[in-house]
Amino acid sequence: MTVFTSVTTPGRLLRSWLPVLFLLVMACRKQDIEPEPVGDPVPYNGPVLGLKETLEKSPYTIFRTAWNRANIDARLKKAGTTSFTIIAPTDKAFQDAGWTMDKINQAAPEVLDTLLSYHIGATQIHPASLAELNGNLPIVTLLKSTTIPTFDDSRPYKYVIYAGVYHDSLFVNGKPVSKWGQALESTTATIYPADKVLVKPRQDMLSFLKADNRFSFYLEACRINDSLYEDKNPWDQYLWDMPMLSANALSPGQFTLVVPTNDAFRKSGFNSVEDIRQRCYQALPIGDPDYDENSYYRYPTTAMDSILLPNRMSYVGLDGPYGMREMYPVYFMNELMVNRSVSGLLLRPGSAYSSPPKIYELDFAVTNGNIWVKRLGSSGQRIPLVQTDINVLNGVIHIVNDGLFMP
Repeated sequence: MTVFTSVTTPGRLLRSWLPVLFLLVMACRKQDIEPEPVGDPVPYNGPVLGLKETLEKSPYTIFRTAWNRANIDARLKKAGTTSFTIIAPTDKAFQDAGWTMDKINQAAPEVLDTLLSYHIGATQIHPASLAELNGNLPIVTLLKSTTIPTFDDSRPYKYVIYAGVYHDSLFVNGKPVSKWGQALESTTATIYPADKVLVKPRQDMLSFLKADNRFSFYLEACRINDSLYEDKNPWDQYLWDMPMLSANALSPGQFTLVVPTNDAFRKSGFNSVEDIRQRCYQALPIGDPDYDENSYYRYPTTAMDSILLPNRMSYVGLDGPYGMREMYPVYFMNELMVNRSVSGLLLRPGSAYSSPPKIYELDFAVTNGNIWVKRLGSSGQRIPLVQTDINVLNGVIHIVNDGLFMP
């Protein structure tokens, strides 16, 4: 009997197993690989309506009418961004500001565009994010200007508002505008109601100070300092005081000025402009820039500037806290009440063979609901801010009346 032996080649073996492998793959279902979900699905609680639909459902009828007449939708499209923060005045806020529905319907679209654009920021700030801040958040608005001196189409002035939560209210530019917790959120914008129509600043620091006789000593101190620097090398322009007080496209930026009145000068021993002049002269002749023991490049200043530098955050001309950056620290009262890190804040780190560190040389404290301040490290008594939150084109002004921040 002949016995035949079957020889199985590798290819043949693979073909014989293919049906089995196919069945195994089909049997291995997705739920056999992934773990079973735990708990119930979490429903989506975010906004479901777009900005237009949210505005239509809102109670802000005058704001909505002004929005449509000014064709803000086209403005938002032109802004090149898809998310916004809107401070929407209530109907009563518009009426309190003299804007009735009839006036809105009769106003030129350009006027309404200017009015509303100052209330719209080109980024969306959610309530949860704003509530976590220990102070204010600067929001660059859609409103720009080319009519402010030194600004033009190539570099327009950009209006900024400062928003934050303090106690139970939303604050804008240091003023409460509504109770917290009333925001409406759309898919592309957060709308915060406001019980007041925001008023854009119209003056810079220099214009404000010139219009008030209380500050003639301060302005004379700045003018005399500038006259002493002018006779030296071109680097002196970085130390001029008067240009620093102006909103200037060549030196953009906003900062906080704590300005002394004439009485503050008198209480520190300066009874006349001549006293101020003699103090300025104490540092003459002004030397040339050099390196200090830490290899920092330093500019010498007048004796009066050494007193007044803390009042303006050590900001002198283009040599500001952050160099040529457009955004400087601006502190309204609601932030000074809660942000303890402002005192002695490092405004700019130093660099060997370049500028030294810039420190905010003022020390703020809260007493009986008021802000008191002294020079950082001084043994002198604190003095109160007698007027606060004066919003100007290049920052904010607070006023002291009881003395200078002497070294």
